[in-house]
Amino acid sequence: MHDTESVLRASDEEILATIYSLKLGYRLKRTMRYGTERDHSVHTESVAEHKFALLYLMHYFLPLEDPKRLLDVGTVCSLITFHDFGEIPNGDKPYHLKTAAHEQQEREDARFVFDHLPPLIRHLGYERWREYDERSTPEARFVDALDKLEPMFELMDPVCEKSLKRMEFTYQHHIVKKLRATEGFPVMRRFVEVGSKDMLGRDVFWTGPPPATG
Repeated sequence: MHDTESVLRASDEEILATIYSLKLGYRLKRTMRYGTERDHSVHTESVAEHKFALLYLMHYFLPLEDPKRLLDVGTVCSLITFHDFGEIPNGDKPYHLKTAAHEQQEREDARFVFDHLPPLIRHLGYERWREYDERSTPEARFVDALDKLEPMFELMDPVCEKSLKRMEFTYQHHIVKKLRATEGFPVMRRFVEVGSKDMLGRDVFWTGPPPATG
């Protein structure tokens, strides 16, 4: 599967095999530096590790979704780098628990963070953050689709997938935003459909009452 059409014609089995092949790169997220160790029997992931995964997957999906190379790669990379900076002061909130108040706080936190960065990257960082927040460009919409797709790769793992039931994360929580974000991106949509079908068949989602959002 080396081009858009061949990926879209691929069988579910071929797509699933590609997902697990791509996950080889995810081992770098579990490769510790400075001689330190992490308990890999418990699922943990930093926002920075998520960004690494986005940059990594970008190299696979961008050529397939943009074969004419109309999107600016530098802009895509900057969007990936800065789009979560609003989470620095108060952390990441799982989107099925995120309220309008959380979103407003994150916008205020983003302004605070960028105001305290060196001038050389302050303006660029905030503009890219705002561009992503508003989904105002084709590059931002590509990164949004990739951002919604990527956790599926992270969670398709015997240890990581346990987080879905721990967080009371249902199949509807999983699929709705992914389908919305990948509209217009047929390759990522195909991967969402195949990966989600596999996860659903393995009963990894929460099936009890929905969590309270507070």
